[in-house]
Amino acid sequence: MNNFSKMPDFDESIGKQWHEDFQGLMHKARENGCGVDDEFGAQQEIYTKYAENYDNLMNSEVEQYVGFNILANAINEHFADKSFRILDFGCGTGLLGEALHNRNFQNIDGSDCNSGLLKSAGEKGFFKNLYCGRGTANLPTERIYDIICSSGTFFLSRSHPCTEVFPDLIKLIKRGGSLIILTKKSYLDKDYVDWGIVKEMLRKNIIEEVERVYIPGYRKVFEFEKDRLSMAAILHYRVLQ
Repeated sequence: MNNFSKMPDFDESIGKQWHEDFQGLMHKARENGCGVDDEFGAQQEIYTKYAENYDNLMNSEVEQYVGFNILANAINEHFADKSFRILDFGCGTGLLGEALHNRNFQNIDGSDCNSGLLKSAGEKGFFKNLYCGRGTANLPTERIYDIICSSGTFFLSRSHPCTEVFPDLIKLIKRGGSLIILTKKSYLDKDYVDWGIVKEMLRKNIIEEVERVYIPGYRKVFEFEKDRLSMAAILHYRVLQ
């Protein structure tokens, strides 16, 4: 279990400013909407600004984020083969990849659209390959992955990955492989999430839903949130064709 007591080398003023900058921007984007390109540019500036402090922020009282550990535990429980080739999509600084590595998965790639976050991920030393690009840009084009997973990236806002990227990701996963996502449960109902795409893929037997699991307490409850349990959703799809 994470200990979110105050860290001696962590400047609390950085945490307060991060909360105002990033969570404030995301809440505004989800509730009021704004230009996708403008929002994307603003969030990327924030990610770059806080890249060196990102891990400390996630592991502090500011965020209390354990989503990456929850998802890594789920993957570890489902898959015994530690040689599986895995892509951590939207890997950021590599918190999920690191959690998987700590559970003895050894063949992990990462992708993200922010070079500052990827620099921190690369310094951890366990990623086989790192790809910088928005969506699936610059990723391999063959079915080489047994698992593509993502923690805290999908549905966060209109400019974050949504179901539109599912078809492209599925093309990178071996038949019988898995797409596994952890996100906040309340984001699943946002008007910018098009579940028609997934329903069509299910109808055509391109994928099947393995499970949908809800787990409370994946991060801190923020003052503007109606969900006082901070409920995470794990979505697990198997690739059929």
